Amino acid sequence: MRPARASTPADDFDARVQRAGHRDAGGQDRRVGSPLRRPINGAQSIQHLPVNVAELGVDFFAFSGHKIYGPTGIGVLYGREDALAETPPWQGGGNMIADVTLERSLYQGPPSKFEAGTGNIADAVGLGEALRYVERVGIERIAAYEHALLEYATPRLADIPGVRLVGTATEKASVLSFVVAGRDPLEVGKALNAEGIAVRAGHHCAQPILRRLGLEATVRPSFAFYNTHREIDVFLNAVRRIAEGGTSLG
Repeated sequence: MRPARASTPADDFDARVQRAGHRDAGGQDRRVGSPLRRPINGAQSIQHLPVNVAELGVDFFAFSGHKIYGPTGIGVLYGREDALAETPPWQGGGNMIADVTLERSLYQGPPSKFEAGTGNIADAVGLGEALRYVERVGIERIAAYEHALLEYATPRLADIPGVRLVGTATEKASVLSFVVAGRDPLEVGKALNAEGIAVRAGHHCAQPILRRLGLEATVRPSFAFYNTHREIDVFLNAVRRIAEGGTSLG
């Protein structure tokens, strides 16, 4: 008899999705025999925080290479062994086939069955080196330094008249989202870019939650371990000028 598995952060999400998602718009029951699989998009956390997929209790965990200082066009997908075994291949090609006849195809086991044809070798090498670099620096050291940057920036940004912070959890990665009263977030982003300050402005692939907060877009600076307190001061001064109307918004 297998011991009971400890509850994980994914379990509550699983239960809520199960309760909410059994019926379609026409009221028909959509439950099937296979379990609901739980994927996590870790693109915004993998470069900031230690991640243990076993402790999270997820079936799939994915992240983009360029989010962790690697090349664009490549990423990582972790899957539990049973989840990968139940997942059909999404494309065909060499290397993922164990045997082929005119009547049927027999696929390799995971992960080979998902690796059709020639892989993205050059970017895989680059991503591997990026991951080794992060390991050499130490993700715990990175997390601690970035948290210090966040603690430095958060109260100072909040003190700028006209600025509203969006998302103020006590435990978070080194990412801030904000809006400036009377200013379009996209134009704020352009104005900061004109001063050499890289931020993202828009809905950040999260329109439903933004609309729940009564917003269509925010400005989002993300601090990394190569940033400095001095650079944050430059950013804060630029936001202050924008909020005061001293910087052209185009």
